[in-house]
Amino acid sequence: MEQRTRTRLVAGLVLASVFASGVLLGYAADRGAAVAVASVASEGEPVPPTERRRRVPVYELMEPTDEQRVVIDSVMREHRAHMNQLHEDFDVQRTAYQTSYDSLIQNTRDAIAAVFPPEQRAEYRRLLAENDRRRAAERASDDAPK
Repeated sequence: MEQRTRTRLVAGLVLASVFASGVLLGYAADRGAAVAVASVASEGEPVPPTERRRRVPVYELMEPTDEQRVVIDSVMREHRAHMNQLHEDFDVQRTAYQTSYDSLIQNTRDAIAAVFPPEQRAEYRRLLAENDRRRAAERASDDAPK
């Protein structure tokens, strides 16, 4: 057998063995993940994958008395009110941030456009609009339920 043929044969065998080991490793990893999911599911009630289970608060594991539950409920109502206010404040701040951000981007784009003569400026704005449409489509597809 010629040296060149032998080299090709050995390279082909090495490539095939690497491919086969990758397939076996992937299969083993997939089975391991399935076993982990099955063991978690078997600990509790069977839950369809589309439904989220409500987490049990840790304080429930303490089996509080009725008096303790009344106090805990009061604490949770106060917490919920503060958390709702925090979310509202965040939404206001996020809106203000987005407005400032958009304004800064537009001012930057306008300053750059001013550098170009009218025909280049039109092409620059066309390319920006095209880029904005593409990015909006990407964001929409990223936000779409999977």
